Amino acid sequence: MPEPLAPESYPESICEEDVTLALKELDERCEEEEADFSGLSSQEEDEQDGFPEVQTSPLPTPFLSAIIAAFQPMAYEDEEEAWRCHVNQTLSDTDGSCAVFTFHVFSRLFQTIQRKFGEITKEAVGFLGESLQRIGTKFKSSLEVMMACSECPTVFVDAETLMACGLLETLKFGVLELQEHLDTYTTKREAAEQWLDNCKRTFGANEDIYRMNTNAHELELCRRLYRLHFQLLLLFQAYCKLINQVNTIKNEAEVINMSEELAQLEGILKEAEAASENEEIDISKAAQTTIETAIHSLIETLKNKEFVSAVAQVKAFRTLWPNDIFGSCDDDPVQTLLHIYFHHQTLGQTGSFAVISSNLDMSEANCKLMELNLEIRESLRTVQSYPLLAQTKPVGNMTSTGF
Repeated sequence: MPEPLAPESYPESICEEDVTLALKELDERCEEEEADFSGLSSQEEDEQDGFPEVQTSPLPTPFLSAIIAAFQPMAYEDEEEAWRCHVNQTLSDTDGSCAVFTFHVFSRLFQTIQRKFGEITKEAVGFLGESLQRIGTKFKSSLEVMMACSECPTVFVDAETLMACGLLETLKFGVLELQEHLDTYTTKREAAEQWLDNCKRTFGANEDIYRMNTNAHELELCRRLYRLHFQLLLLFQAYCKLINQVNTIKNEAEVINMSEELAQLEGILKEAEAASENEEIDISKAAQTTIETAIHSLIETLKNKEFVSAVAQVKAFRTLWPNDIFGSCDDDPVQTLLHIYFHHQTLGQTGSFAVISSNLDMSEANCKLMELNLEIRESLRTVQSYPLLAQTKPVGNMTSTGF
């Protein structure tokens, strides 16, 4: 088993120039703001001279409090509920404070959608008989491409920059468009799930004795599954379009494009996450006192290039403060660190922006998915023209939708 990567083994040019320097500068700003409270703290200590020391949580500095206020995700029962609430908040947003989290909320929802999409596709393809296995193979290929896009691009931008570039209304319209596609997708998914459940109740699982009577029902299942795949493609395309619209911010002269810097940091943190699986990290009790001390500990850890420790701390802090600024146990710790890093670095200034794309180019994925959808559609038309299938009708209350 390979040895865990030591902090010193990460690229120095990335750490020192792009990450450490920025954190150092902002840490100095933090210390300047904390200095305003030092006199007050000294005075309180003098007044308490001769009395036992009282263990209390330190007051949050304005600097750290602002980070928490800038990125404080609300806890919801599921990602779909979180998205619905976000849509309502964004439509009434007037300063961009809600709209900036559109990509963060939707990317988490999209991962949930993909997981359920994969489950129903595999189950439906498994029900298909031998005559429709070629179409089933195309559905599997479509699923593989879509699952490869599991890491939606992450967009980082502050509300002031969003407003200054006039993109609030663009985001509102984009959110509405995504919601329309999402509603249609949900309807298509429920239709496919219902037909699959009816097929299993009527014909059982995969017993060969029933196969001669299930061709029409399998074909209808393929039709519904095709509509589901096509609708997810439309949802994915709408998200790509919104990403491209917001990405125009980088062309503004006043905007600082941090995309490369955060992408490099993301790569380092992913390596650190893999290394952290084989290494036990001791976390000081002081860092676990309050959320403020935890954030300060993370910032110091990143500044010192202790990336493995930073990942371990995020995971530990999630057990202390679940569904808070550090996210839940199911969230990617790397993304959480990137959010905290971005808000720490850009606090008190405007004009910062970053897009971190997934490994697979989105335009390439779009083209491949469209190609597969057209192939599936043509295959369905061909199979539907077979005389035997044309004469076969669904049984009972199972009504075909046609194609």
